[in-house]
Amino acid sequence: MKRLRTLAARLLPLALAAGCTASFTYNHLDWLIPWYVDGYVDLTRDQRKSLEDRLEPLLEWHRDEELDRYIALLDCIEADLAGPVSAATVQTWIDEIEAAAARTEETMLDLALDFGATMNDAQIAELVVSLWERQRDYEEEFLPRSDAEYQEDSFDNLTDFLKRFTGRLRKPQEQRLYEASAALQRFDRAWLEERATWLTQLEGLLQRNPGWQQAVRDGYFARRERRTAEYREILTHNLAVITAAIADVLNESSEEQRQRAAEEIERIRARLQKLTLAAAPDLLSRVNAATNPSRNLGS
Repeated sequence: MKRLRTLAARLLPLALAAGCTASFTYNHLDWLIPWYVDGYVDLTRDQRKSLEDRLEPLLEWHRDEELDRYIALLDCIEADLAGPVSAATVQTWIDEIEAAAARTEETMLDLALDFGATMNDAQIAELVVSLWERQRDYEEEFLPRSDAEYQEDSFDNLTDFLKRFTGRLRKPQEQRLYEASAALQRFDRAWLEERATWLTQLEGLLQRNPGWQQAVRDGYFARRERRTAEYREILTHNLAVITAAIADVLNESSEEQRQRAAEEIERIRARLQKLTLAAAPDLLSRVNAATNPSRNLGS
């Protein structure tokens, strides 16, 4: 299934570099319904059909309400780019994206918990194993990096993000991003430790003792509040560094770069508007394609 990325997905490299993990896409639901997509759990034909039936009204909600919010955010960004951009303005964009991601994730959480009650013990055990395997994959990918490699990856993420909108960056713009990357504090360990703490709690809750669904909801909403002081400090620092750098680069944009950004925004807007007209059966067919049991469960 071809991934159609929304604005938030295009801003993901920015979010990752800053230490923020909120992101969302519209047609690829692997993180929205991880029990169903991306090989976490092998479901029966009847279970897939049952989940599709549950999913249809949520897809309609997302299409009817959320996509208009994304288009409004694009309009806001386009208007902001007409004048000088401040770090606070960039932070506002990020806040709006995080809020949109949270709304979608919270809506899908109820679906996941409702559907989780229909899964057997073997499937729940498979889910837990898959979640921990993904955790180990992340640890093996991110933690062995040297500080220099971390800085280089952050620089690449930032430049790749901006190039999608502005095209080729000029040397002073690249230098500004390089300086910002050097000023970032490492966030990967704090993020992975927080994630492992949540998985440990979730594993216990998925024993599905009486009241387990509400306990998962409570844990989900309390997760942000339980973040360590180190986690919060690094996140705050990195966001300040990133938003200031992005603002500086945008303010140094040439006329050609500004025109390219306007064209990219319009292209994304047109794709979102097209999605607002998509029928629910078409969306469900895409989900079904993504959840075909022939997919590689190790991916």
